[in-house]
Order: sequence, then structure tokens, then C-alpha cells
Amino acid sequence: MIETRIPQCDRASWAPLVLWSGALLAPLLVFDIGYCQSRGARPVGGSDPFSAGLASDRAGSAGTENVAEGACITQHPHLLKAYRRRPPWRVAGVDYCVGHDTNAILKDPATISMEGTAVDATKQLVTVTGNNIALDSYDFSLNGGWQVRALAANAKIVNSNFVVDSNDLLPIVGTAEASNLRISHCTIDGRGHDPGPWGTLVAYSGSGLTVEYSWLKNSGGDMIQQIGGTGLIVIEHNLIENGGLSPGSHGDYTQLEGGPFTVAINYNTTVQNRGSTQGLMTEYVAEGEIGHNTMMGTVSYFLSVDLSSIETTFAVHDNYFDPRGYGFAYPSRRTGTPNDSSPKSIFTNNVNMRTGAIVQDVVRR
Repeated sequence: MIETRIPQCDRASWAPLVLWSGALLAPLLVFDIGYCQSRGARPVGGSDPFSAGLASDRAGSAGTENVAEGACITQHPHLLKAYRRRPPWRVAGVDYCVGHDTNAILKDPATISMEGTAVDATKQLVTVTGNNIALDSYDFSLNGGWQVRALAANAKIVNSNFVVDSNDLLPIVGTAEASNLRISHCTIDGRGHDPGPWGTLVAYSGSGLTVEYSWLKNSGGDMIQQIGGTGLIVIEHNLIENGGLSPGSHGDYTQLEGGPFTVAINYNTTVQNRGSTQGLMTEYVAEGEIGHNTMMGTVSYFLSVDLSSIETTFAVHDNYFDPRGYGFAYPSRRTGTPNDSSPKSIFTNNVNMRTGAIVQDVVRR
């Protein structure tokens, strides 16, 4: 298992929709449905702690607003209060804030003047051409929205604000020449736009990508796309909220192409209350883990594990979820699910927050 610092519908032709029963998730009924058509999630009946938590966040609790912690405002402090079970760790966007420092005075990107960068104020484009460049505390939402394009090694985009606005620019792009791009403590708001050519908030074709402590929200299509490239992908401590908002878009929280990849998708919070999307999709992945995530809302499936690309093992563990959509893990002939016959996919201690039921593999002897 990877140490904690530690998909997609386009290629698959079919997938079964499985209705599960019992603690060991024995399949009862199987329906043949299209992979792409399965994205629309269906809320479950009965009481709805997720919607209650969102309503409480909007109204405040006991007359108070969302609480400030550090340099920003915690986004959803009441979101988990109505659940029977909640994660024992501090949850991103619930117990602490993520995103940029809302108290900081952010700088205009047009003023960037440093070796290894090029600024085109007409096209609203910042291009990073030099190695080890850090863009810290910039407001890339200004004047209709900017794009940052990384072409070099070890670029960092830190404590900055992005909005896809009238310019309809994809916020962050890393080309095949880039390596070890790090996006940290940023707010990236798609405002429902689906900007070309990939319709995502982060598009990366290089080697090695880290997205951490950031708030990614309101994407018209995907949230994070790896388009070619290889190496380690780290997505940790983020609040990922509302993807697939553009009508007819293909929305995933993560979409990975290229590889082979090692992935670490840990300690994120995913929230979906509108739009149509799939969750954490992992194709072309050789090994990795999805662990300690908190997942809620009308996502068709929260995650997918592609057995065809795994070279060693892939662990899905200690995730807490509210089963409002089709299911926890995407079931098909080529994807891993709890109690499948493959030793490549390992499911342990995934907790249904409504019931407390554990979703995991049977102990294999």
C-alpha cells in the first residue's frame, strides 16, 4: 500500500447494474445498461442526512455562520452531523477549510514578471517555461478568467483563485513537457462551464501530478483529467464539489488516460447535489489506493477500479460514503468490486454512513 502523501465511460461498451443485499454484498439482480448512460444517480428513499446537512450549512447552525479556521472559511461544517457514522479523522471542507487564503490580498496575474514565465494579458494566459517556478497568491479569476499552462519541471501553483468566466479558459493545463506539477491550497470554480478542448478544471499530460488542500467545484465536465503521461498521481485533502454540470457533458471527478500510473487518492471529500457525474475513476493504473475519503451525493458510482491495468494491487479502504446513487464501486467485467474473484483489488473497511454497514471483501483463505 502506498504511504499517504499518497475511468472512464468512453471506452467501455456495457456494464451491469447490480442490486446488492446483505453484509457481504451478494448480487441479487443484474441489468445490462450502458456505461455512459449509468451516470445519472438516483437518490435513495427515506430520511436524507446529506440534504439536511447542506441545508444546515446554508442556514448556519443555531443562528451562526460557517466557522472560520486558519485563513479561510470551512465550507460545510454541518454536513456530517445527521449521519449514524462519520469518519474518525478530520474531514476536508467539514472539519477544516481548503482552498486559497480568503484573507490574503491576491495579486493580478498581469503583474507577473519573473524569469521562466511568459504573460499574455490579451489572451489571459500565463505560461511557465522554466523549472522550479512557484506562482503564489494570484487571482486568476480577474478579467474573465486566466489559464496557467505549465511546460517545465516542478511548477507550483499555490494559494491562488481560479474562476472559469467569460473567457471560457480551462484553468490549469500541464503539457507533456511538464513534470511534478503541484497544485496546493487553490480554489478552482468552473461555474458550470465546459471549456475546450477537454472540459475539465485541471488537464495534465506530463509525469507526476499533485492536487492537494484545494476546493474544486462546479465543473461543467470533469474535475481532473490526466491525458497521457505517466508517474505518480496524488489527489489528497481536497473538497471536490459538483462535477458534470454542463448538459450532456461527460463528468468524472478523475479521468486517467495514459500511464502506467501509481495513484494515491486519499482524505478527500466529494459532494454532489446537482449535475450528472461519476466519481473517482481509475483507468491505466498499475497500483495504488483510494482511502479515507468521505463521499456523498448523487454520483452514479463513487469509484472504479480497472483490473485490466493493475500490475500489483489496488486498495480501496476506510472510505465513508452515503449510498444515494447506483452503488459504491462500478461493477463490470473489467472492474474490481468487493468480493470479486481477483486478488488485484482489495476492499477493506468501507463504511456506509447511513447504516454503519461495512463494505469489504470476504476474508480469502
